[in-house]
Order: sequence, then C-alpha cells, then structure tokens
Amino acid sequence: MHKLQIRGWHEGFSQTQRLLAPIARSALRQGITAHEFTRWVEATFVHAAIDVLREQGKDASFSRISAVTGIHRHAVSAILGGASGTSGVPGAEKEYQRHRLARVLSGWFESPAFTDSDGRPLALPLDGDGPSFAELVREHSGDIYPGIILDELVRAGAARLRDDGMVEAISRRFTSGGAGDAAVEHASIVAGDVLRTVEHNMQAAAAERLYEDSAIAGDLPPNAIPRLARMLEQRAATFLDDFEGWLSELQQTEAMQPTETPTVRAGVRIIMVTEAPPQADENPDTVPDSAAD
Repeated sequence: MHKLQIRGWHEGFSQTQRLLAPIARSALRQGITAHEFTRWVEATFVHAAIDVLREQGKDASFSRISAVTGIHRHAVSAILGGASGTSGVPGAEKEYQRHRLARVLSGWFESPAFTDSDGRPLALPLDGDGPSFAELVREHSGDIYPGIILDELVRAGAARLRDDGMVEAISRRFTSGGAGDAAVEHASIVAGDVLRTVEHNMQAAAAERLYEDSAIAGDLPPNAIPRLARMLEQRAATFLDDFEGWLSELQQTEAMQPTETPTVRAGVRIIMVTEAPPQADENPDTVPDSAAD
C-alpha cells in the first residue's frame, strides 16, 4: 500500500475513533457487543441514506440504498421490512418531564414563597400548611404527583430527603447520570442534538448555519476542574433560566397566531468539556509493518 494511502487511512481512522470512542466505551459498559452495535449502525445508515436520497430528489429504492451505503440489498430489505413506525422525537416525553423538573427547581430557587431572606431555597416539609414541597410542585409543575417529582430530583442529585422528613434543594440544575435506561436515553438525545448541529453546519450556507462556539483551554491543571464546574453551573443556570423564560414567551405568542405550519424542536444546550491527555500508545505516529505490505 502506498504511504500516502496509509497516512490518509490512518488520519481518517483517528478522526473516526475520536468521534466513536465515547460511544464504544458507553456501549461496552452496557454489555453491547461490536456485532450488536454494527447491526444498529447499518440500520441507521439505511435510514440516513433514505433522507439523503430524498434531499437529492432521488428514489430511495433498495438497490440505490445498497449502492450508497455498501450494505447488501437483502440486508437493506430486511432492515426496512422490520422497521416499526415511530412518531415524534425519541425521548420527547422524558425531555418534557425534565423541563417540569427544571421549572420546579427554578421556582424553589427564585420564588419569594420558597426562599429565605437571603434568597436561598427553603427546606420544605413534604406537605402541610405554609410552604411545602407539594405546594411547590403544584405551582410550578401542574398536575404531576409530587412524589414522582421528588424521586426524580433525588435521583438526579438536585434534592435530598433529610432524616427529619424535610426536603432540601442541593442544586439548581441537574445532570442525568448513571447507567440506567433513562440515563442512556438522555445521553443519546444530548449527543444527537450536538451532532445534528455539527452535521447541519457542515453542509449549510454560511448564513444558514446554527450557532456553535466554544471556550476551551488545552493545558488546565486537574485541580482547576472543580472550580470550572462550579463557575459554569452558576453562570449557565442563570443564562438557561433567562432563555427558558424567553422560549416560553415566544411559545405563548406564536400559539396565538393561526398557522398550519408544523412546529419544530429548537433551543440551546450547554455542556462542560473535559479530556484527559492521550495515553502513550494512542494515535501512534507509525503504521505497523503488516499494514504497509
């Protein structure tokens, strides 16, 4: 193999590895094998090919999908034959529930009825006269049972139930974690949002690109990460609260306008980025002798 071809393959592999490595690590932790993941990738490529072909005004036949993806025609037929119809955004109901949780936390940290004289969230009894967690949920989350909200806030690390029966707020914002189904689904939604913006900007004209920017340092000492996390949580929470208020006002204004135009899902995500230095055996500069033969 020619050295330029080897270098091109190696650079392409390094870029793909950087993109897929977090997905592969997450899949392995969930007990998902490379064989299972490959089947999902092939199905995703088939559906992506249908979208691309339709964008190009071409018929998405089995043969054309096979030619575009490199997946055998019979496999394409099997994938599409076993596909089940879905509607709406995957995980939309979970995202709606997360929005309810965020509203409860915002009320807890901002409403004079649920904060002390210093503006800090009160520890609340579950129910009863005066400010209570049940009243907080009723005011800021509608008809969802308070116990459900409490369980989700505790699971997310945003609140805790004390030994004296009072509910205490821990964080104004929360991040889904763990390895449960809900956390995995949330991760797929977040990653999908980020990658859709990047993919859109790669093919859109300059005037049509979505906002995407960053502020990243490449040589921070590890002990600076906790301080960075605290600063980001404080400032990002304020920004997102303001932005959510603007989105709510926009939704209410647009809802009053008669229109048959389908609605779209849009907004902003803020994520913190950290990356450990590469290990000595990662991204080697040399290609194994066997690959050069």
